[in-house]
Amino acid sequence: MLLTNLKLDKQTETPLYTQIIDSIKNQLYNDQIAAGDRLPSVRRLSAALQISRTTVENAYNQLVADGYLQNEPKRGYFAAALSGLRKHSDAPVTQSIEPPAVRYNFANNYIDPASFPSELWRRYLNRALKNKHLLSGYGEPQGETELRRTLAKYSSVARGVICSPEQIVIGAGVQSLLQILIDILQTDITSIALEAPGFAQAERLFTSHGWQVRHFSTDQLETSLPRLLYVSPSNPYKGRSLSPQQRLNLLRWATQQQTYLLEDDYNGEFRYFGRPVSSLQGMSDGRTVIYLGSFSRLLLPSLRISYMVLPPLLLDRYRQLGHLYNQTSSTIEQLALADFIAAGALRRHVKRLRRLYSNKNTLLRQALTEIFGSRVIVRAYESGLHLRLAVVTQQTADTLSELALENGVRILPVYDSNGNLPEILISFVGIQENDIRPALLQLKKAWF
Repeated sequence: MLLTNLKLDKQTETPLYTQIIDSIKNQLYNDQIAAGDRLPSVRRLSAALQISRTTVENAYNQLVADGYLQNEPKRGYFAAALSGLRKHSDAPVTQSIEPPAVRYNFANNYIDPASFPSELWRRYLNRALKNKHLLSGYGEPQGETELRRTLAKYSSVARGVICSPEQIVIGAGVQSLLQILIDILQTDITSIALEAPGFAQAERLFTSHGWQVRHFSTDQLETSLPRLLYVSPSNPYKGRSLSPQQRLNLLRWATQQQTYLLEDDYNGEFRYFGRPVSSLQGMSDGRTVIYLGSFSRLLLPSLRISYMVLPPLLLDRYRQLGHLYNQTSSTIEQLALADFIAAGALRRHVKRLRRLYSNKNTLLRQALTEIFGSRVIVRAYESGLHLRLAVVTQQTADTLSELALENGVRILPVYDSNGNLPEILISFVGIQENDIRPALLQLKKAWF
């Protein structure tokens, strides 16, 4: 099969479909794919790469539009002749060093494929494709009205968010929404405080726009903090969520200081002891909290749909600038998601995920105790999709991560540890239940 050497880096910020496009172009330029060669079907390539068919289909369609491939009905995709297209020079290209093969992935960059109802999702995509009127344009810049209406209802029930559809802005991932927010706020706010550890990509984005960035803890709020705080009440890196009283204290402080809270509700629906706590936005007066929601963990990381709920004052500013933005999220996927939610499919799916992840959480903690004993201390585990561990060793967190990777296991080092022991994060989202014990045994072999 062609494209057997196509490899994707699921850790990088470069979208997967862009990586596929670039790889196929390079193989065409370097004559690794000849004119007329038949490429793998969308189904075969998506299965080989363990990604959604939509991602592969988007890449193929873009290559067809750019003249690199030809789509022949009922036959498939074929490489086009490159006459007239610029070929790369013969200058040598520095090859990147191949990282060690990962057999057990405890990182947070993918999900267990078996946990996603792909056949059901395909039916909603096919239904959306029949809406030729809405698909014939670029889509609504703020996001499809149907999806915003559905999200207003769903987020109210699931997370206690109180908003109208008009307050919701759709984007292809949280970072695209943060870019809009920066444009809205930069007339009077150019500094932000983020929790540590937190969303590193958000920190880089604000820094790249010249904002002053500092870190803070919700346990130690100071009057000198900036007028915008990036908060994750269900912080996936801490393994615990803020209690209702802590959330009320934070809201009271923000109101007194006239500070905006940028609430990233990542993993907010996953709590294993008691019910998930309502969002800050729903507990607020509606004026101080900017809410961010995403479907990267509820559905698929490759489904690039996130949403932002703006308070009234910032909504007015957005409307003044809204004509400057094109919608970055697929109209087809927006319409499919709207129907998926409205039919109750998302609610049922999240219910299944809670059971699945609760079981994995328990299995992982039990296996850690049996395999490592007192050599590993579980710091937090009550919410989110990670366990935070302290390892009784003289090694650093980076060294532990490197040793693990050399032995085929990927983990995440923690850099904010205040204790004497190195700490790591292990996510149980992508790993299958029957791989948990073998993966931990491999870690023990690597470390001790």
